[in-house]
This record gives sequence, C-alpha cells and structure tokens, in this order.
Amino acid sequence: KCENRQRTGSFKLRGAHNKLRNLDPSVSFVTSSTGNHGLGCLDAMRAYGKTGKVVVLKSISSVKEKKLKDAGAELVYFDGEDCEEAEEYAKHLASERIDVEYVSPYNDMDIIAGQGTVGLEILDQLPEVEVVYVSVGGGGLMSGIASYIKAKKKSVIIVGVQPEASPVMLESIKAGLIIDYESKPTLSEGTAGGIEKGSITFDICRELVDDWVTVSEDDIRWGMDILVEEGEVVEGAAGMAVAAARIRSEKYRTKTSCVVLCGGNVSR
Repeated sequence: KCENRQRTGSFKLRGAHNKLRNLDPSVSFVTSSTGNHGLGCLDAMRAYGKTGKVVVLKSISSVKEKKLKDAGAELVYFDGEDCEEAEEYAKHLASERIDVEYVSPYNDMDIIAGQGTVGLEILDQLPEVEVVYVSVGGGGLMSGIASYIKAKKKSVIIVGVQPEASPVMLESIKAGLIIDYESKPTLSEGTAGGIEKGSITFDICRELVDDWVTVSEDDIRWGMDILVEEGEVVEGAAGMAVAAARIRSEKYRTKTSCVVLCGGNVSR
C-alpha cells in the first residue's frame, strides 16, 4: 500500500485533513512532528484556510525540514532528543492562548479516523487480504487501520512493526502501561521516540495487534534498498515494514499479505 506516493510523501495527510476540517474556524493550532505530520497539516491548512505552527526537533531530517520550509511552514525548533518532549512543548505553547489548539500527531480520534481510511482502501482493493504489516510509532496509523479492518474482517492478522532501536509501544504493551523507554538512533526515525502518557492508541494497539516484529537497522536498510530496486523510494519506517514481511515470510507463507509503505520522505 504505497502511501509514499501521497502528495506530501506519507499517509499523514489523511489524519491531518480529517482533523483540520473539523477544527473550530476561530482557532489556529500548534502541532509537533518529525516531519510527515507537519507536511500533512500544511496541506490541510491550505485546503481549509487554517493557520498554525509546527514544533520540530533540531535533529529533524534535513529532507523533511526542507520540504516543510518549502511548503511555508512556521517552524518552532525544540532542543531535545525525543519526540515526546517536543509534543509536550507544543502542548505548552498551545496552552498559552485560548484561541490556539494543540493537534497531536496520533493521540486524537479525528487523526486516527483519518488514518483508518488506509484500512478501508486495503479491504476495498485487496478483499482477500489475510495479513497486514503496519509500522508503529505513536500508534495513530496502526490504530486507524486495525480498528477498521478488525471491524470489517476480524480474521485478518494485524502485524505491528517497530525498530529494535526504539520498540516503545511493544515494550509498553509488555509492561501493561505506557513506559519511558530509552530509544537509540534508527533509520526508522518516523516511528522513534516515546508515547504520550494516556494516549488512546495504547489500548487499541494492545487489543487489536495480533503479532509484533522488531527489526534491526541492517534489515531496515535492506527493506529500503529492495524497494528502490522496484522503483519505490521509501523512508526507514516503510523499509522496516517490508523487512518484517521477510522475517515473517515462513510463518505466513500461504497467506495473502499487504505491507503498508507509510512514507517516502528521505534522501538517497
């Protein structure tokens, strides 16, 4: 499922459009992003006449930073190491004014519902699907896809994929609650970092994801490279999902599978 071909380079514009079109016309917004969510919000801003700011880490991917600037983003740089910290800072900025709303990149029902349209299209375009691989960071994409697919075809096996360097959602599920877990640098930077405490995505992922795969950096690179050979430029989070399908190839050998290529904003 080639979300890397979206006009903003990832699935994130789905949730952003669904959220911003429902936003009170009298308010602006602040959001935080590793890049893709911010690009989605900018696309939605133009469509619905909204204004907003995007908080990004100073370590943001140079490709995503350039795309955000080229699209006219008002960027606020946060000097931290984790996207969860940037989210907290964005919430703080929004709280300072009554006419500004914080828009979470994943902990929001409108965002999740928008991402769920990926699941709708998977079942529409591949009704015989039996296994779906989805990369997981904060869990917005997984929550949307899994909620829709499980409601329509419960037998589908939903596989969550995380980098070995930052398996925060998986480790939190093992612990039974959202935990602080040290993340290391990873090619799958779009799924790296902590999860907002109390995020609604946690329970959804815990209840609906059937199988989890963690992927090494070498395997993520393999996934990215093999897709380039097929003419698809993808970022680490998408290459990671392809690698997970290879890792699980024997287990699900006889089943019809779909891999969600969540984004393609990367330099090669």
